Amino acid sequence: MNIRSIKHRGLRRFIEDNDPREIRGDLVNRTRNILTVLMTASDIAGVKGPPGWRVHELVGDRAGIWSISVSGNWRMTFGIVGGEIVELNLEDYH
Repeated sequence: MNIRSIKHRGLRRFIEDNDPREIRGDLVNRTRNILTVLMTASDIAGVKGPPGWRVHELVGDRAGIWSISVSGNWRMTFGIVGGEIVELNLEDYH
């Protein structure tokens, strides 16, 4: 899938320049793996990873947002509009 917009400044820097400075060191490798899968998948059904990723759509006030577990409370979240990833974020939301 194409990534149309990125909310997290460090994630943008990581994707565009391969610069991980604004991402916690213990999250870099898993973040890279998740991004690789997201960018190569043709749609959300193609986003497959180990069970620990817990890929799921959120509910309630965040309905329509997808979440992938990176580590601990850290999640990669994003919406999908027109087959593209929007507002890609790396957040501690618990």
